Amino acid sequence: MAIITKTVGGYGPYAYRVTYVDPEQQTWTYLGPVGQVDPDDLSNDEIGELRDEKLLSRFRETTDSEFASRVVANEVRDDLIDRWGEDVLALADDRRSTTLRIDEDAPEDAGNLAQQEARDDRENARTVGQAGLSDAEKKRLDFAERPIFHAQASKAVIQDAGVDDWTSIYDPQVEDPAAFEQIAQNNREQIQGDRLDEDVDNVALSREQADSQLEKRAINAAADGVDEAADQLREKFGYDDQQIEEIKA
Repeated sequence: MAIITKTVGGYGPYAYRVTYVDPEQQTWTYLGPVGQVDPDDLSNDEIGELRDEKLLSRFRETTDSEFASRVVANEVRDDLIDRWGEDVLALADDRRSTTLRIDEDAPEDAGNLAQQEARDDRENARTVGQAGLSDAEKKRLDFAERPIFHAQASKAVIQDAGVDDWTSIYDPQVEDPAAFEQIAQNNREQIQGDRLDEDVDNVALSREQADSQLEKRAINAAADGVDEAADQLREKFGYDDQQIEEIKA
């Protein structure tokens, strides 16, 4: 059996399923115009072949489960395959993603299990604690790999460790937000950003150099919409409201 495309009377091309009964006999089944083939009546192998050749009009619907951790998501993938076989996962599922996709033809129990495991994983991640994100932070960060609450939990951990500019060390590749506590502690002397605790030893900088760098960071933060940074510019560096508005513009 094979998928073949051909033109008919100058029109097309069209896709056909060709079944070989014997060397002398073939059965042709019309699937539709190229680029408009409906996958509902196709096997997973045929969907994969047509998808690679961009012949499908759409992919099958899937049940998506969003995990906080890719490690946990892959453990659940392996469990699902052990229970129901490889076809339980949608062709579009990707082990590099925290989003697990169940094929629409998979047993209902498989979808329910994935959803429950994902809820549990997200709930476990939330126990770390979360800090809200500013609009500027939401725009700057990429949530393609991790859901937003991963960033919120990571922000809380990093700032609790004494680092105000938490995005300077935030990395979505880090699975567990709690791990940022040790990362922040190990990198405090190299991190570019405000420290919440003011007893950091800056003997390598003169007072003028320290103020200059602090002012530059405050300007950048104010431009990102951080109100505390704008207040710092007013109180410490003598900026007026008009100057602040120009920085934010």
